[in-house]
Amino acid sequence: MITISPVKSDQADLHMLIRELDTYLLECYPSESVYGLQPDDSATFMIAYTAEGQPVGCGAIRALDQQSTELKRFYVRPSHRRQGIAGELLQALEKQAKQEHFRAIRLETGAAQPEAIAFYQRHGYGQIERFGIYVDDESSLCYEKKLLL
Repeated sequence: MITISPVKSDQADLHMLIRELDTYLLECYPSESVYGLQPDDSATFMIAYTAEGQPVGCGAIRALDQQSTELKRFYVRPSHRRQGIAGELLQALEKQAKQEHFRAIRLETGAAQPEAIAFYQRHGYGQIERFGIYVDDESSLCYEKKLLL
């Protein structure tokens, strides 16, 4: 059983998971192609916890404009993948985006993460042109899902 909880950006479990994510991403991409969140970004963060209270995944959404939000810092520990946790976490973040009246969620990933690409496609995300800070990054692949309010 997994519990998904909203957390503040300074929460220790969140920082631990993001460090793990960054370590993984730096194995796949050069540092200039690893995009985190800036301190002034306002984002909604969530963590997935096991029944024993162990943090096993995280994710965030942040507004791009009045219509679109971006999925950021989405990660599930390798030891807990293929158990449906990522899907539950993604659903919770999509639900939050709908509650905030966004009409679309966008995200950025890369070719070095074929499992992530397949996951997003299975969940209704289609590839789009690179947007925002990713426009000039040849390693970036961008996706979007329209949200039904």
